[in-house]
Amino acid sequence: MFKVMLLSDSHRAETRLSRAAEVYARGGFDAVVHLGDVFSDAKRFAFLTGATPLCVRGNCDGPFSDAPDERVEALGGANFLLVHGDRYGVKSSLTRLSYRAEERACQAALFGHTHRAFCGHVGAALLINPGALRDGNYAEIAIEAGKIVPRLLCL
Repeated sequence: MFKVMLLSDSHRAETRLSRAAEVYARGGFDAVVHLGDVFSDAKRFAFLTGATPLCVRGNCDGPFSDAPDERVEALGGANFLLVHGDRYGVKSSLTRLSYRAEERACQAALFGHTHRAFCGHVGAALLINPGALRDGNYAEIAIEAGKIVPRLLCL
């Protein structure tokens, strides 16, 4: 089994970031993903845990962030589309994001931006939003034999 911690929208909430780092340290994770807002928090998380998050740029990160706007990652035998979500209009509809995941041959799309946790299928793609870390929300994803099992959690 491959286990991923999913974070988004940390917005410099240092206490929540530190708590997430503690959960990561004892949670048996293989990877961590930060879906933007704020990129420097992902760097801080790396400092606290020694684990470098897979990152994408959020709308609050500015054009000079080292993170890309979008990326595809193979994790535990499944392909994931990583985006913040603002460029796909996720506050009004998840359809464009679902189409993009299918276009990029991804079983799931991981996104943030709305600050609301969500997990469900839209079209053929599983869409997962951990909610805002600044509010204490995060997600865990277990992948085994290509099957993706998400859990939406609170610190």
